Amino acid sequence: MNKFSNELINNFPEYLFNEINQKKVSARHSGKDIIDLGYGNPDLPTHNKVVEKLIEAAQVKKNHKYSVSKGIHGLRQAMANKYYENYQVALDPNLNVVNTIGSKEGLTHLLMSVIDPGDKVVVQDPSYPIHHFAPLIAKAETIKINCLNTSSFLEKLNQVLKSTKIKVLLVSFPHNPTTLTVDQSFYDTLVELASRYNFLIVNDFAYSDIYFDDNKPPSLLSSDKNLEYSVELYSLTKGYSMAGWRVGFAVGNKDAISSVTKLKSYIDYGTFQPIQIASTVALNELNEYPFELSSTYQERRDLVVSHLQELDFTVQDSDATMFVWAKLPDKFKDDSLKFSLNLLEKSNVAISPGVGFGKYGENYIRIALVENKQRIRQAMKNIKVAI
Repeated sequence: MNKFSNELINNFPEYLFNEINQKKVSARHSGKDIIDLGYGNPDLPTHNKVVEKLIEAAQVKKNHKYSVSKGIHGLRQAMANKYYENYQVALDPNLNVVNTIGSKEGLTHLLMSVIDPGDKVVVQDPSYPIHHFAPLIAKAETIKINCLNTSSFLEKLNQVLKSTKIKVLLVSFPHNPTTLTVDQSFYDTLVELASRYNFLIVNDFAYSDIYFDDNKPPSLLSSDKNLEYSVELYSLTKGYSMAGWRVGFAVGNKDAISSVTKLKSYIDYGTFQPIQIASTVALNELNEYPFELSSTYQERRDLVVSHLQELDFTVQDSDATMFVWAKLPDKFKDDSLKFSLNLLEKSNVAISPGVGFGKYGENYIRIALVENKQRIRQAMKNIKVAI
């Protein structure tokens, strides 16, 4: 036990993906060419116009001073404009929008600012790891509901709400890792439940810009036009391929946004101002760029799906995200971590075991579409030989 960490940190389990990451590093150090389809780190470039604006803004001396923790007004206005244009939701940039240092920071600080110790938070399982741990950092108790099927998720949520008072419902659609999407009626149901049982809905909307065949994901806020029960987290990471820039937003209910804004004012001075200025250009001037990125991800998705189906994987239908979620063939079931580690050793291909996203992710794997088609073809060939 680390004597200079608290009980909360000491009780955190080891990050499951670390075992795979360490083996990737060791294999690369030994000279192996590892095709990494595990880490959802976009390989596509940030648009040149954004990079050029960053360089220009960085040459202005005043932009090297402290910025503002909630984000410069122009950036928050650009976010509000995007919501109105895309979802017909009216956001006041001063009341309903705060810039965050990526969506992970935004989610964690949001929950820290609205939760009291012992409050209960409903979390999807499987889910992106920070969804499991951000509530614990905020000292909440989590209730995990299987989300592999959206209809049964709603049924189980109803059962929980009839017996338990919750403070927050945390969801994510388009969903990481399962790639599941929902229609507007799903959110209508959530908002109706929130109004009946008085809880806050938080939707991680990080993959909203990556979708296929005109299947545009709806926004939670479109079901809650008065913004009484809803907050959505948005990110430039995937739709604009700006992962390392760390630009995100929390938007929605003014009381929740006020709380996280107040907390952030004590913790940080916001993102480097040239990054904020360049991000404003992305939102205001590059609305077509996410479509270009989506087209590339769709081609990669189709390639992976066709190969996996030939190998007897059951693949989740996907209308969005930059992932493929697949159920393991029966001969490999019940140990997705072992399967992933063996695959790395035998095929030099890294993937993510489903169990790393929660217990209901067992028997599944997630493949990130972050290599070009030539590398993906090689990866699929290697997997076929290895299994």
